[in-house]
Amino acid sequence: MSLRKLKRSRKQSKKKSDPAAAENSFAKGNMHKQAGRPVEAEACFRHALRLNPNHGECCNNLGNLLHGQGKIADALPYYKRSCELMPDNPVCHYNYGTCLYETGQHLESAEVLERVVHMAPNYLEAFTSLGRAYQTLGDPGRAITAFKKALRLNPDSAEAYRFLGLALKDEGKMTEALEKFELALRIKPDDACTWYNTTRCRRYQSADDRDIQSMERLLQKNTKSVEDTIFLHFGLGKIYDDLRIFDKAFDHFQQGNSLKRDSLGSAWISTGIELTQIRKTFQQELFNRFGSAGERSELPVFIVGMPRSGTSLVEQICASHSRVQGRGELKHISSIKDSLVEAAVDKSPYPECLLSVNSSLLHSLGQQYIREISTNLPENISRVTDKMPSNFILLGLIRIILPNARIIHCTRNPVDTCLSNYFQYFNEGNECSFDLDTLALYYRKYKELMAFWKQTLPGTLHEVNYEELVDDPEKNCRKLINFLGLEWEESCLSFFETKRAVRTASDWQVRQPIYTSSVERWRNYEEWLGKLLDGLASDSRLV
Repeated sequence: MSLRKLKRSRKQSKKKSDPAAAENSFAKGNMHKQAGRPVEAEACFRHALRLNPNHGECCNNLGNLLHGQGKIADALPYYKRSCELMPDNPVCHYNYGTCLYETGQHLESAEVLERVVHMAPNYLEAFTSLGRAYQTLGDPGRAITAFKKALRLNPDSAEAYRFLGLALKDEGKMTEALEKFELALRIKPDDACTWYNTTRCRRYQSADDRDIQSMERLLQKNTKSVEDTIFLHFGLGKIYDDLRIFDKAFDHFQQGNSLKRDSLGSAWISTGIELTQIRKTFQQELFNRFGSAGERSELPVFIVGMPRSGTSLVEQICASHSRVQGRGELKHISSIKDSLVEAAVDKSPYPECLLSVNSSLLHSLGQQYIREISTNLPENISRVTDKMPSNFILLGLIRIILPNARIIHCTRNPVDTCLSNYFQYFNEGNECSFDLDTLALYYRKYKELMAFWKQTLPGTLHEVNYEELVDDPEKNCRKLINFLGLEWEESCLSFFETKRAVRTASDWQVRQPIYTSSVERWRNYEEWLGKLLDGLASDSRLV
């Protein structure tokens, strides 16, 4: 139920309010919930709220019930209402803050959780959740402070040590991060997620390393969840790749991907690239119609391409310039796309919904994006990078609402790109990477879509090829900074010294000088890549 419907329900219920009967229905709902009967519990809670819309505890408990069923968006308005009715209850605010986080409203989540820790300074879970919100917002300093406060409350919290390690890892403090992961593992030696993150902070040099023995032993246990098993396979795959024991590395990556793919059911099949609809919608007449509609700020820079194609490296180079701030992988454009669908008169899906919206809406959406990336922006900054790779699907929308935005397209050897995706555990998104056939299909559709954008938006995109970049860094870095309309700074060549939070799979690589060892890496695994090579070979331009 939406917040609007909840308010309407409260208004309609004023005349028939019956607090005593509501309390009885609320008690029955709690009994059903404890007995594992969620359908009956939900019916009782909703009946109680019809009888007494101001029952704060019932709002909170219904929110908990829906949240526990994975109905996060449905739970949110009930949590919010419980906070309104019980403003001094830290548990209600904590539930609301964590639910905001799970719906992607990270800034709002941090604001609510800050209120919680002020209300309840000993609320361990609130400090941990607050740290996670700040970490996601790209503020590792505040995240580290929150996690340290959580550890002062409970020095034996393995979870807090793990999150603290991740925040330090984001800052490039790999040695300190490893120390925190080791402390977490002393408390909880079977934590597969911590083992996985440990492998991301080290280069392994010996097949006798104790980490291998511990992880292999843990893998043999029958008490692990599927997610734990996936973490261990990807972690061991990374170790054996470091050791150049390629058969064992591929075997672990293959098993981890297979388990992850199976856990997704049918959800992983879609590539999300609707080529036919995009071609049909983004014709020249659409750009002519909305030619003057967008917000004309030159602040935004979009870095797009396949994941693992060098987008993090390119952003790090850009962000090493004194007038550029790197914001990482933002979800703002995707949210704007969703709001367009809601605003369309006929509720058509994207991109057809663009045919039924007006210029003022598109201008306001462009302004909204600029406001979001301008938050806490230093005065000297004139460019902000958004390196969400999948924004390549939304370049037409970006061009309409932000016509002066700069777009950088990162490319890399197709097989190296796909293999790097297959070897990376994506906790969310990039579902096509868990299957070689689907990965090849996704890459083909990506190439076809980029060819369409180059034809439709001529002269708009600046292309950075990974192999050319590592072969001649200075030449390509200078061209990149020139495209941004900025004066050259030598700091862009020593990008690996730049201090900033990096929350991507490439956080290790961007802190190293440019190296060539990832070029043609796929040849180490050629004998196991038949499906991928066949899939890419169906387009002769790719191999």
